Amino acid sequence: MGADSLSFGLVAPAQIEVAQFSPPPALAPFVTQIYHFRCEEARIRDTLPAALGHLIFYLRGRGTLRFEDGKTYATTPSALFGPGMAHGEFDLEGPFEHLGLALSPLGFVALTGKHAFDYSDRMVDAASLFGPTINGLAREFQAARADGTISVREMVERVARFLGRFVRPVPPSHLAVIQTVSQWLSSGFDPDVEELFAHIDKSRSTGTRIIRQYFGASPKQLARKYRALRAAIVLVDPEASADLKAMVESLFYDQSHMIREIRHFTGRTPGALDSDDSKILRIWLSKDNLRQLEAYPG
Repeated sequence: MGADSLSFGLVAPAQIEVAQFSPPPALAPFVTQIYHFRCEEARIRDTLPAALGHLIFYLRGRGTLRFEDGKTYATTPSALFGPGMAHGEFDLEGPFEHLGLALSPLGFVALTGKHAFDYSDRMVDAASLFGPTINGLAREFQAARADGTISVREMVERVARFLGRFVRPVPPSHLAVIQTVSQWLSSGFDPDVEELFAHIDKSRSTGTRIIRQYFGASPKQLARKYRALRAAIVLVDPEASADLKAMVESLFYDQSHMIREIRHFTGRTPGALDSDDSKILRIWLSKDNLRQLEAYPG
């Protein structure tokens, strides 16, 4: 993180409006959740945990998304970023509003036709993948939201119809690998990579290539990432027991290691995760955002 990273005050939770909801049935295999974000403040800044790829329609305001490697991307009417391997930071000029879709590992590849690894920690104009029509759709949404003539439900329905035209078939053998990886990641907080490959009916190199294609990282990197993310989820979950939290802490070498890992993947230390100014982050870390993992321990 830069020296000035998050050095000024973050927007207060009461000033943020976020609605999260399930995707229409036709999008359910490809989108884990849809969310609508709105804030009337002049400036909004927070962190973006390293999780899934997202497709975003920017409805009001503008800003930037900066990844851990220092690359910074300006918002476009619609944008797409791949699954992350480190947290990002967004800095927005408000009032601000956007409609977002979290893409499952299957969804990223089936909808874009691209490898997730090539878009990890990178944001692009969605028109580069879906053609200029998607930015035309975003601009229609911007105008209609400005004059109050379109609802969030109507936008979601139009996006679903638009994306339905882009769904590409995926080889059954790839679907089997995706399912196996999802089950493996669900098997525990710190799953064994060797156990994963024992259940993949492919060579190690071929299996790794397919996993990188859909999940954006190697199995070892995925295990590290989801260990930190799921630990963060437990730490911000008010229903998590003290025993579960203690078990999560035991997964790391020591407290310093846990702090570094959670900070790398979420942008916050464990102590800051549950602070009053982390509402946006806690939404990104919702259990629903990991719905491609079939089980949530705890």
